[in-house]
Amino acid sequence: MLRRQFLASAAIAAVASAAPVKFALAATPEDQFVIATNMTTMRGVDPHEANQIESCEILANLYDRLVYFEPDNLAEPKPQIATSWEVSADGKTFTFKIRDGVQFHSGNPLTAKDAEWSLHRLVKLGLSPAIDLRQWGFDETNVETLIRATDPQTLVIETPEVWNHSLILASLASSGCSIVDRELALSKEQNGDMGRNFMQAADAGSGPFSLRSFRPNDLLMADAFKDYWNGTPAMRRVIMRHMPESSVQRLQLEAGDVDVATRLSSTDLAKFESAGNVAIQKVPGFGFYYIALNQKDDILSRPQVREAFRYLIDYDGLSKSIMRYYGVMRQTIIPTGLPGVVDEAPYKLDVEKAKALLAEAGLADGFAKTCYLPSGTPYFEFAQSLQANAAKAGIKLDLQVGDYLGKFRERTTDIYFARSGERLPDPHSILQSYASNSDNSDDAPLSGLLAWRSAWDVPKDMQDQVLAAARETDATRRAEIYSGLNKEYLHCSPALVTSFERIDVKAVGKRVSGYTGHPTWVTRWDTVTKA
Repeated sequence: MLRRQFLASAAIAAVASAAPVKFALAATPEDQFVIATNMTTMRGVDPHEANQIESCEILANLYDRLVYFEPDNLAEPKPQIATSWEVSADGKTFTFKIRDGVQFHSGNPLTAKDAEWSLHRLVKLGLSPAIDLRQWGFDETNVETLIRATDPQTLVIETPEVWNHSLILASLASSGCSIVDRELALSKEQNGDMGRNFMQAADAGSGPFSLRSFRPNDLLMADAFKDYWNGTPAMRRVIMRHMPESSVQRLQLEAGDVDVATRLSSTDLAKFESAGNVAIQKVPGFGFYYIALNQKDDILSRPQVREAFRYLIDYDGLSKSIMRYYGVMRQTIIPTGLPGVVDEAPYKLDVEKAKALLAEAGLADGFAKTCYLPSGTPYFEFAQSLQANAAKAGIKLDLQVGDYLGKFRERTTDIYFARSGERLPDPHSILQSYASNSDNSDDAPLSGLLAWRSAWDVPKDMQDQVLAAARETDATRRAEIYSGLNKEYLHCSPALVTSFERIDVKAVGKRVSGYTGHPTWVTRWDTVTKA
């Protein structure tokens, strides 16, 4: 049965010893799957608008895409709604054959026309997920010509320029390229919004689950779609519950009231790992924990100051404590397993070196700045460590915890500490964000790029190399370009200081099988069974 194609092995660590965590007799039903998560940043469930990690997991189950990747094989796209595809000799035209007999949850048949309209909608709405196609040159002026259904089962996608074909296929596997029920969405259209208002809390998909209800910052319920083309899921219902506090998630997992906890503190994770009563999944993510230094600031824009921050991070201490579960120390910007990865790590905590750099910058007496960061683990603990080390060097950091992402996007933060995550399993997605900024003006439409948000005028040669690698079709040459870029970034005193490669941690109850965290956030539920 094809529905088993989404199963893949995951690196799951669970060891026994120490004081055991004892589970109560309460347990979730055998045909229901309950996930504890933080829904604070979830604004809705429109696949062409939502792009948070929690939203992407939901969308991966309400909708299908043309292609997908197994969690443990991100180099080989597999058929989903497209049964096959061909790439033209010039590398610009992709022809997809659409699976016959697929139904949307509404009962409407899924055809190439729905795929065409969905990708048009993504580009025309122009919201955050639109980067999946807009980065390759698609826009509202050309998308209707370049993406077209030639018959009910054939979709043609013609790129404006030649790009490495793997980048195009990887983009089409993202949650942003989900296929929407055109007829249903247009029937709910208001003032030309293409169904956007309707789809904030309703689905128009063909995935293995259909949305039953969604209450922001509270609850999401999805029911198995019995007519799913790849087989009816074993779980009759999946429930996501809003539990932002680690202690609450831990208690619910201990009691058996939830099957998965996704936002546990390092302390709670350590307790579960020691007890051996749950499986700890450490899912690699395509992103980094970063310190963004606003380059519009006269002090933070000095290269010596940027370099000094490299020496104020306690890499070893954090690796052994709060970052044990949340990251792998990496000072470069290409994650493990991707072309161009470099294992160099020349920096270590060195307050005296930082002080010398500040003196070289004319700041021997130090300075004071505000550091903004999200709430929750491990952000605050990491920032406290940075704050303490910075104080020893004469830098006073005022930590402000909360939802300051909008302020960062407006380029008005002094220092912003957070983590990035990309849905495209390729070095380009990270380098485009960290090392590309073609227009550093405040009104440039580049708010999706971390370099732009930091107001960093990235060296032109570096930006040219980012584009050259994306266009390169030879895999060996492409890896060489990325390796060079990686080393150049490491040694150029960047405005975005990386420290740890992102890891997403899930604590999974022992009754659960088949729940495998996906590095690009499209974790599936139709593979889940329970004992």
